[in-house]
Amino acid sequence: MEKEQNISFRLKNIELLQSSLASIDYVITNETIFKFNINIEHLVNINENYIAVKPNVEIFTEENDFVLGKLSSSLIFEFENLNSYVVVNEVKLPSDIIIAMNSISISTIRGIMFSTFKGTYLHNAFLPVIDPKSFNVDK
Repeated sequence: MEKEQNISFRLKNIELLQSSLASIDYVITNETIFKFNINIEHLVNINENYIAVKPNVEIFTEENDFVLGKLSSSLIFEFENLNSYVVVNEVKLPSDIIIAMNSISISTIRGIMFSTFKGTYLHNAFLPVIDPKSFNVDK
């Protein structure tokens, strides 16, 4: 039986790193179907006990692979004793903690997208609900 661990962490900071909106010469309608390229990067600072989770979103239409908009943010999660999860120079957190950080990050960037693109042609480009377990994890 695996020993249950109580990991204490909190969201310490949210920053908008980049946002851009392309100039286009065609019409986006309410029927336009948007596509999203989403990736999440984790940057670990063991000495400062935090992990920066950086979600990045690119927005396209179904008909065109031209990037209409980009958004990148950084969410800082502060941990108690992050160094206690280091195994052979790598942080080994339980998957449910990583999933929770990814889920919070995706939800947060969805809200930032709505606020940033409100009133623009990307106003209706809603980031869909995404299962954070579906992300590929590169090691």
